[in-house]
Amino acid sequence: IMAMRMDFKKTSKQLAQETIEYAGDMDPESRNDFIDLIHDQYQIAKHSETSRGRPKYPKREVNKFAKLLTQLIKKFGN
Repeated sequence: IMAMRMDFKKTSKQLAQETIEYAGDMDPESRNDFIDLIHDQYQIAKHSETSRGRPKYPKREVNKFAKLLTQLIKKFGN
């Protein structure tokens, strides 16, 4: 049995690159579904608020989703 080692020290840039590579290995229909999922997660992060009306997610995290989504769409379209 081969165990995967989790590397928690990867940068956002490294994780984004791995996500793009992962999407590249998918068939086109699955890739479009995956990009749609990333878009949905971005929208949730962007528009979620606490009960006090403050953003639920830090702006830097929302921006990471936006940047990843932009990179996926530039590379694969959608």
